[in-house]
Amino acid sequence: MKVVLINPNTGRAERIENEAAWPPLGLLYLGAVLEKSGHEVKVIDNARIQLPVDKIVERVKRENPRVLGVSTLTPTFTQGIKIASAIKAELPDLKIIFGNYHATFTYERLLTKYPFVDYVVLGEGEQIFLELINALERNEEIKKIKGIAFRHDGGVVKTPPRPFIQNLDELPLPDRTLLEQEYHSEVVGMLGSSGKFTTVLTSRGCPYNCRYCACSAFSLRKVRFRSPKSVVAEMGLLQMEGYEEVGFVDDNLLLDRHRMEKICDLLKENGIKLTLWAEGRVDQASREVLRNFARVGCKTIYFGVESGNQKVLNYYGKNISPELSRKAMRNCKEAGIENIIGSFILGAPIETREDVQRTLDFALNLKGMDFPQMNVLMLSPGMDLWDTAVREGYLDEEKYWEDAVTAINVFPSHLKEEELSRMIDRFYSKFIKRPTFWIPQILKTVQSKYRMKILLANLKSRTSFRETVRQLTGG
Repeated sequence: MKVVLINPNTGRAERIENEAAWPPLGLLYLGAVLEKSGHEVKVIDNARIQLPVDKIVERVKRENPRVLGVSTLTPTFTQGIKIASAIKAELPDLKIIFGNYHATFTYERLLTKYPFVDYVVLGEGEQIFLELINALERNEEIKKIKGIAFRHDGGVVKTPPRPFIQNLDELPLPDRTLLEQEYHSEVVGMLGSSGKFTTVLTSRGCPYNCRYCACSAFSLRKVRFRSPKSVVAEMGLLQMEGYEEVGFVDDNLLLDRHRMEKICDLLKENGIKLTLWAEGRVDQASREVLRNFARVGCKTIYFGVESGNQKVLNYYGKNISPELSRKAMRNCKEAGIENIIGSFILGAPIETREDVQRTLDFALNLKGMDFPQMNVLMLSPGMDLWDTAVREGYLDEEKYWEDAVTAINVFPSHLKEEELSRMIDRFYSKFIKRPTFWIPQILKTVQSKYRMKILLANLKSRTSFRETVRQLTGG
């Protein structure tokens, strides 16, 4: 059976426009599983190619599949609906299946409001989607398939959940040949990698319960790991295929220190020399782990710092402290990791203007951090904070279930969204213009072969540094 899988774009302007989104690894895993069972698969990553809806319809019509799969996170859901609706109008016999986070958490409303969506895959999709495709191909009963939702007798039926895949090594490696274009990572609108780039997943799930994240609800706080041998074997293949840079996209990469040490040891033993990107928690950033990571090629790491106020961190359920963030930055610098990015979340309902300013000042003075990313707290289905807003009567779920909403526009708050945006704009302007920022960054760049290579890649691609600064500062 022929299947087209679509990763929608957001369909809206972003504060920082990224033209080279990271590969849709989940669809590549799904594609590999389907291909292994004899199905024909086409992936359209519209987050990368940014086609208008009518052009996507034309492409799908040319492919003429029997099934369309649409992967939707909250920011891409409404665009995914537009795309699916337009395709169904041209191919009325096509079966349309939605999946991923947003579809999982909103399946009943989704199936009730949009009759052109036939099925929803709930949770981890590889085995569920394959069973559903096989059943459709053979005209078999689908009610026995665990982990799906569909319409029946005027209502919505949800089957019992399917257990998670326990042995991730059993999954085929993601089929990156399904991608149409090469990818490169970006940092605040500029190229952050200079060579052929892809992503790797070494584990699934997260045991934590941060209130601004839907991962705990999606993974039920259960973590499953690929073996170090499997991870390193995949990275060896990527090196042979000409990839130069790899970004790890685990929910919690540094959770198991001993496992990470084993991965690093095997990378070194096998002579694998890739430039690595990672994300991590500041309470797992030990000097020893980071040193091992740096020795096998880790050049860039993102940390969820979130706030410089302990009361806000407690409100988020983050279970870290500002001092742990300071220590993580020091450890990274001492380990020799060249690019250290701190991610912050502003706009908790409990934050006063003074609290926000303290976080901004904390970021200005966070030694070792190369650049901050300031994010406004948004609520979306699956988050604890979303559920709290609904339960306490601040959010009409029936009205807002299709999109994310700004937290301070929902809860009683000390700040307005416009004021928060102005504070962020002023912060970036102040951060970038400080000699204590750009002088050390220039020195680090001229002393680093890796950074010089990225600079030349940006110049070659005609990256507009002025435009990036303008967007950052709200210009």
